[in-house]
Amino acid sequence: MKKENLHNIKQSGFKTPDNYFNTIEDQIMSQISLEKIDKNSGFKVPDNYFDTIEDNILSKTKEIKIFKLFNKKTIVTVASIAAMFVLFFNLNPFKTQVTFDNLDTDTVEAYILNEVELNDISNLIETDQLSQTDFIDYNGISIDNYLDDIDLEDFLDE
Repeated sequence: MKKENLHNIKQSGFKTPDNYFNTIEDQIMSQISLEKIDKNSGFKVPDNYFDTIEDNILSKTKEIKIFKLFNKKTIVTVASIAAMFVLFFNLNPFKTQVTFDNLDTDTVEAYILNEVELNDISNLIETDQLSQTDFIDYNGISIDNYLDDIDLEDFLDE
């Protein structure tokens, strides 16, 4: 509804039930007669009930033993179990050490032929450690010429 039309409203919007004013007197009189009736509900609290209720309840309950969740024994037990698992997984007896005896010849040969290069070996040796006198003759052949002529596969088949 718009504000401009508020002064034109003829009805208030409130209604009373049918025959409300004809029956209101009877309803009020019945309410008064109910109040005259004894207000006692029929229920009565025993004498000193609220004074003794606490003692009665406590006498019927059992004393419960309380256990602490975190006591010294529990903490030591849990810590020892955790330490056992840590040691078991760190000192695993199932681990095997890799040694040269465990390697087969084919694996070593494939590694040397495919992975090792001359530059890798030369990086391990410093040039100031080498001298021309280190290369001596072996059965009339100089060692550097001998190494150039060697077939690496002959050594690996042994």
